[in-house]
Amino acid sequence: MKSLWALTIALLAGCAGDVTKPDYEAQEESIDQILTQPLAEEDYAEEIRCLATYAYNSVEVLDNRHVVFKGTGGRLWLNRLRNRCLGLRRYDPLKFELRGSQVCDLDTFESISTSLGGPTRTSGICSLGTFTPMTEEQLEAVKAALERVEE
Repeated sequence: MKSLWALTIALLAGCAGDVTKPDYEAQEESIDQILTQPLAEEDYAEEIRCLATYAYNSVEVLDNRHVVFKGTGGRLWLNRLRNRCLGLRRYDPLKFELRGSQVCDLDTFESISTSLGGPTRTSGICSLGTFTPMTEEQLEAVKAALERVEE
């Protein structure tokens, strides 16, 4: 009986070792590498703290830590949220709490899901970070890096 008990514990311990968690540190390092690739001179800009609301047309949620602001003329800005935003989903509309005509570092938002009963909050309160300009190629590379972590 003791050997059966020991075998069961050994098997369970082996199964527990196979559980993999996403490697968020490696993910951030990969995104850092993508964003440090040189931009064309006309695309280069430092990280910015605020973005005028007229500068972007839409916002795409990449995951619970990264959103992309898409602007006119193909301009893109990656925003790394201050913290992971629980419940943030890719296709839910976002509701921003703005203090003027700009969206800025530390401004907050939440995702909203609409249903027959009216709007429902689906995420916690999310806090923006700074905005990093990026190219379409960098955006595709970031998306690929995020998908590798999800697998």
